[in-house]
Amino acid sequence: MPKTGSTALQGFVRKNGQVMAGAGLHYMETGRRRTEGQGRLASSHNLIAFHMNQTDQPVTALREAMAREYAEHEDKACLVSSEMLYSVDLHKLAEIFAEIPAREMRIAFYCRRYSDFFEADYKQRAKNGRLAGGGSEYIRTQLDEIRAHPERFSFASAAARIRSAFPGVSLVPMLYERSEMANGNIVDDFLDRIGVQLPLGSKTETSSNPSHSRAACEAFGVVTRAMGRKKSRQLRRRAVDDPVMMRKNDVLEPEERTWLDSFMANEDVSFHQEFFPDRTQLFAPVRLSMHDQSFRRDTAAEYQALRQASEIVFRMALEG
Repeated sequence: MPKTGSTALQGFVRKNGQVMAGAGLHYMETGRRRTEGQGRLASSHNLIAFHMNQTDQPVTALREAMAREYAEHEDKACLVSSEMLYSVDLHKLAEIFAEIPAREMRIAFYCRRYSDFFEADYKQRAKNGRLAGGGSEYIRTQLDEIRAHPERFSFASAAARIRSAFPGVSLVPMLYERSEMANGNIVDDFLDRIGVQLPLGSKTETSSNPSHSRAACEAFGVVTRAMGRKKSRQLRRRAVDDPVMMRKNDVLEPEERTWLDSFMANEDVSFHQEFFPDRTQLFAPVRLSMHDQSFRRDTAAEYQALRQASEIVFRMALEG
């Protein structure tokens, strides 16, 4: 699923292809080439989603290539990874894997705390200049949508959709809780879950993306709309030593966060009981600092933070 460390995992397995092969994992090339048989391999299999979402062409070539490559490497764990596959037509996606026996496939995905995902998704949209209306209006609209149609956002519904499209395939949901991950990072945790053991001395630590503040994300969104996504991404990679640029828990107000986590947990009782029966709660309770507990949107302090973040971002853009 999106916003669960997939970029770090994909970057690691692509960069360490030979090491991974020696450990028993093959990162499938089908679906990662921009031009069939040519060009540098992409980090992820997002090209499959692009193909499905942007064309009406049949997936025959992809299905045949996937089956051939799997047959060549079936002695290893063969990995296909893309957060974008979560949002495609799953029945059409299943056609690409139709020649691989269902009993030999597993669909693994990380589930992130509802409020944390909401914040991460909001900030990504803000940075990409894709917030419809004002920030608070977007948040209220999304919360109303969740309240009216929780089945569109629950893990239980996601599992049901996957099972409908991939009958007989095993589902392996995992919780995106860094404190509970193997060695505290996504790479070690995922490899451990699928039974791939790296050679002693292999380093899997990856740098996590900084948690930009809501104000910073909205300022980057202005640059995206004015100067393009490439320029905005370049600016975001530059370290800025200013507290106004980095912050967590600054999208949902505390009461909204509590409501969302409780409301969706009730929607996912069956998912919780099936896949995580030993856990008292699907996700551990959030303990907000006093600073975070006092957070409110649309206050004088928040408008001041947006002004300061905008000045910093626009100055960086002008400096090139």
